[in-house]
Amino acid sequence: MSSFSTIPKAQKVWMVVRQGKPQTALEFKTDVPVPKPKSGEVLVKVLAAGYNPVGWKLMGTLPNVLTKRPHPAEHDLAGVIVDANGSSFSNGDEVIGYIPVSLQSSSRQGALAQYATLPEDNVVLKPAKLSWEEAAGLPLAAHTAVQSLRLGGYDPTHWLSLNPTSTPTPSNQEAIFINGGSTAIGIYAIQLAKAMSLHVTATASARNESFVRGVGADKFLDYTARPLAEQLSDHPPEPRFGMILDAAGSLDTALYTNSAAYVKNGGAYVTTGPYPDKSGWMCLLGRWAGALLRPSFLGGTPTTWKIVRVVNIKEDMKMLCTLIERGALRPYVDSTYEFGSALDAYERIMTGRATGKVIVKVE
Repeated sequence: MSSFSTIPKAQKVWMVVRQGKPQTALEFKTDVPVPKPKSGEVLVKVLAAGYNPVGWKLMGTLPNVLTKRPHPAEHDLAGVIVDANGSSFSNGDEVIGYIPVSLQSSSRQGALAQYATLPEDNVVLKPAKLSWEEAAGLPLAAHTAVQSLRLGGYDPTHWLSLNPTSTPTPSNQEAIFINGGSTAIGIYAIQLAKAMSLHVTATASARNESFVRGVGADKFLDYTARPLAEQLSDHPPEPRFGMILDAAGSLDTALYTNSAAYVKNGGAYVTTGPYPDKSGWMCLLGRWAGALLRPSFLGGTPTTWKIVRVVNIKEDMKMLCTLIERGALRPYVDSTYEFGSALDAYERIMTGRATGKVIVKVE
């Protein structure tokens, strides 16, 4: 294990100071005080930070009056505990940490900093087989995949035994559909679904077909070829899907409104949350309100629509780490950037073409 005997008074931080795109919202600071952990918190020396779409999206949509700026950017990190502060951890422990949006607002902590304080419950030991970059790509995306599958009726903690000699599986193979199979959330969801012996159909553009199949998808659909609702309605799966996980946060309602043709009775449509295009929030809300509020006897869909709201559950993170140690799950890193090139990393994730996590090494 690594150890750091001297904690400096100041640190380097990529600070969110205003609303806007990362290039205008962020400022690089070199003299930010290193935070001191409060009761129940630990201090982590950050060695790698993982990007999530929520990071740059909130920069662009939330005005300063609705969030406590300035604060360091991003939410996922991997590093070494340098002040265990009476917790169950020890100085030198290699850990993975997660700073939820709500916690970031209240604590003004973030992952794009050399040091961060986190509640003890938001930290777990890093699997030894993972690099720092791989570990930093785990928390939010994998958490979201677990809780999305659970919301759709496929709870990994219920179906997966952490006893290596006994892995229960469904009595009859069931099928699910994952839109956005090459996204970070989709990549984890495919692997978790396969660990539960589910049949997985996943989407991406044609150029990512081999990648998505390599992650574990049984069947692939190119979303650029034809609208997905048309492809699925013309060739309904057998058996029908038990759930749709929209890991891409689709703006188009058609995949949901036509789902009775390819989702079984009692099935669910779970989304990570659509994000508005240039037409704005009101147009997006109006579009989805019309789809969700129409009763089935007027052409509405019987499929239950749900949106996942991720909460920190330490047992979920422990389960994910155990699956990694067992070889049933692995993080995929799209690209890695130096700390001084954090803005270049944002340009990469904002293309929407990353296959896996975009990571920044923290100096």
